[in-house]
Amino acid sequence: RVFEILASDTIRSWEIEDASVYHPIWLHAYVNYLDLTGRDKVFSSPMVRYYFDYFVALLTPAGTIPEFGDGHWWMNLSEYALLLERGAREYGDGTMKWAANRMLEQMEILGSGAALATPNVGVARTLIRRREWGSASVEPVAPTYTSGDALEEIISKKLVLRSGWDPDDFYLMLNYKDEGYYSVMQKDYLKQILAVEEEKMHHGQSDENGISLMMKNGAVLLSDGGYRPRAPSGEFGGYRADIFHNRVVVRDERRGIDQPYFDILRNSGAYNESVQTTKIDFQQYEPFEYSRTRINDPRTGYTGDRVLVRDRSEDYVIVVDALQFTESKYFTAAQLWHTRQIVESGDNWFRMRIDSLMGRFANPGDGDLLVVLPQSLDTGVESEERAEQAEKALYQAVSRYFRAGSIETFVAVLVPINRQDDAASIAARFELTKDDDEGVTVTVDGNTWYGVKADLYRDVLNEDIRPRYNYDSGKINYGPFTTDADFAFVTTRNGRNGTPQYAATNFVRLDFGNSTLFDAPSSQFFQVWGRSDHVGRAKWRSWDNFAGDDF
Repeated sequence: RVFEILASDTIRSWEIEDASVYHPIWLHAYVNYLDLTGRDKVFSSPMVRYYFDYFVALLTPAGTIPEFGDGHWWMNLSEYALLLERGAREYGDGTMKWAANRMLEQMEILGSGAALATPNVGVARTLIRRREWGSASVEPVAPTYTSGDALEEIISKKLVLRSGWDPDDFYLMLNYKDEGYYSVMQKDYLKQILAVEEEKMHHGQSDENGISLMMKNGAVLLSDGGYRPRAPSGEFGGYRADIFHNRVVVRDERRGIDQPYFDILRNSGAYNESVQTTKIDFQQYEPFEYSRTRINDPRTGYTGDRVLVRDRSEDYVIVVDALQFTESKYFTAAQLWHTRQIVESGDNWFRMRIDSLMGRFANPGDGDLLVVLPQSLDTGVESEERAEQAEKALYQAVSRYFRAGSIETFVAVLVPINRQDDAASIAARFELTKDDDEGVTVTVDGNTWYGVKADLYRDVLNEDIRPRYNYDSGKINYGPFTTDADFAFVTTRNGRNGTPQYAATNFVRLDFGNSTLFDAPSSQFFQVWGRSDHVGRAKWRSWDNFAGDDF
C-alpha cells in the first residue's frame, strides 16, 4: 500500500523534474515499479513514451545528455543508456537503440575503444541490466530529425539547434523552462520540507532563456553552471542563480557610476517564482534557422525575448535579447557568457576557450568560441567560481532609469572558430547597422542583413477594427529593406536577375530598395458592428523565395 501511494503521482503523469541528473533516477524507479507490479500497459501511456523520445532528442554530439538544472558533465550516463535500451525494447524504436549505443561507446563499454580490461562493479551492473532490459532484435537507426523543440514547448521547454548527429556536428541547447503551474501540490510539498530556495521545485535552476550547451567539432564552447558546491547551497545561489548561466539577468536597482556591475548582479540567488516563459516562434529555412522565446518577470518588471539565428552553412549564431520594461524605475541588466579563459580580445570581440569541465574533465575538442559584441555598451570580465572550477564571466551591461515601455537590446554573435583562425578578421565580418527601440539589423559581409523587431506589439492600433494593424503601423526601416515582420532576412550574395533572397515571419509586406518583394493580398474582415465592410491585409505566418516560382 505504501508503494502504491508513493507511485500514484507518477503513473501516467508528467515528471516534475527538470534536471539532467534526476531524470533517469525517476524513470528508472518508475520502470522498476511497473515491472514489479506487472503494469506493462502503462508503457503505452504517452507520458511514459515521451521521456524516452525526449532523451533521444536531447542527445549531444558527445553522446551525452546536456547539463541543465542540477547536473554534471557525464553524470548518470549509464542510467540514460539503460533506459533507452528498455525504451527500444518496449517500442521497437531503433533511434533509442542508436542513442543508447552512442552513450555506451562514449563510456567505452561498447565500440572499438572499449576498455574493459579493468572491470568494476558499475560496468558489471550496466552489462547485466542491459541484458535484462535490452533486445538484440531491435536494430539501431540514426535519428533523422534536426533542429527544433525537444519534442514540444509545454513540458520540456527546450530548443535544440543541430546540424546533424555526428560527433563533429554543431549543437546548441536553449532552456526556457520555468517552474510551471502544474503538479502544484507536489511542488508545494517540496517547498515546505526542503531547504532549496535557490532552485525551482523540480531541481531546475534560474536558467530561463539560457544556453546550456554549445558544441562544434567535438569541442564544448558554452557549458552550464553545474550543481551546487555544497548543501544547502553556496555563495550567491551556489551555481543555481541566474548569474551562473549564459543568459540575460536584470535587477531593479541603481548602479553607482563607478560601482562594479556584479555588486548589483550578485544576490542571495533565491529562485524568482514569478517568472513565466513561452516560445514565440521557430522557423527553419534553407540558409538559416530562427527562434524567439520569452521570459516574463512581473516581480522585477520586464519581459525579455531571446532571438537566436543560426547560419546553417557556417554555424555562427546571432543572439538578440530584446528587453521591454513594464515599470518606470532604475534597472541594471547584463548579458552574460561564461568560459574558462579569455585568451585574446579586440575592440568588440573576445576569443573564449574552455579547456576543462568541472575541473576534472578535459574538453573533448580544441575549438574556441569567438564572441562579437557589436554595441557600444559597458563590457567587462568577472572572475568567478563556477561549475567546480575557476571561470570567467564576460558581460555587456547597462544601468539607468527606464520608463515603462522602454526597450533595451543586447546583441552578440557566437562564432565557433579553430585555434589557428584570425579572430579579428572574422569579427570584422559582423556589423550592427541599426540599434534602437524599433529593432536591430546585423549585417554580415556587407551583403546579408538580419532584422529583428524589438517590440512585437508596436504595430497594434487603438481603433477597434480587424485586423488591429496595417503595414504602415508596423513597418521598420532596417537599412536596405523595410518591413513589418517580426524577423526578416535579406541577402544579395546569391540573388538571381537582381532579385535578392529573402525570408520573413509574421508580416504583411517586405520592400527592398524600390522593389516590393512580398505583399499580402487584401480581403474583407468581419467587424464588431456585425458587417464585413472593412478591407485589410492579414499577416502571413512565414514566406521566403529560396525555391519555387517566386525566385
